[in-house]
Amino acid sequence: MRIIPLVKNDKSYSCNSYLLLGDWNRIGDINTIIDPGTDEFVINEIERLATGFGKIPVAQVILTHNHFDHAGAVMAIKKRYRARALAFSDGPGIDGLLSDGQLVKAGDDVLEVLHTPGHSSDSICLYAPAEKALFSGDTQLRVRNPGETYSPDYVEALFKIACRNILKIYSGHDGPITTDCQEMIIQTVRNVCRSDISTNARGV
Repeated sequence: MRIIPLVKNDKSYSCNSYLLLGDWNRIGDINTIIDPGTDEFVINEIERLATGFGKIPVAQVILTHNHFDHAGAVMAIKKRYRARALAFSDGPGIDGLLSDGQLVKAGDDVLEVLHTPGHSSDSICLYAPAEKALFSGDTQLRVRNPGETYSPDYVEALFKIACRNILKIYSGHDGPITTDCQEMIIQTVRNVCRSDISTNARGV
C-alpha cells in the first residue's frame, strides 16, 4: 500500500486527506481516499498523481466521520470519478455503512474499521495492519495530563486502539506521527484512566 498525504486548501477550513494506492497500481487495486475534505480542491491534487494506467483515480471514499470539514467534498468526488462512499453513519452521498471490526480493501491491502466514538458518535479509525498505520480522523490520541472528563465510550475506544501495533499515525488535522506512537497511545490511556469518566462527558 502506498499512502499519499494530499495538499489541502489553505483558504478554507478542511482536513488532511490521504490517497491509498497499491504498490504496483494493479487493476484489482482499489484507489481510496480517506476524508476528501471540505471542497473539490483535492481533485486537482489527485489528478497530478500517477494513479495507475486505465484505472479510476478514486474508486472509493471512506470517511472517518461525517463532519463537513471531512465530508464536504464527497459529492464532488462521486461526480468526478463515480466513486462509492463509505462511512459509519449515513449522510449525503453515502453508499454503504461500515461496522466495527469490518475489513475493507483499500489500495492493494485492507483497512480494519475501529469504531471510536468520542469526537462524534460516528467517529472511526482505520488501521492498516500491513503498514502498521492508523488513520485516526479526529479521534484524540494525545492526552498529556489527567484531569478532564471523558466518556466510557472514548475509554473503550482507546483500549481498542492500544491493542494494535501502530508505528505511524495519520490524523485529521496534524502532521503524521512516525516515532513512539505506541508509547504515546499508552500514556494517553493512562492519563485518561486517571481522569473522571462520565456518561455526561462532552465529545473530545
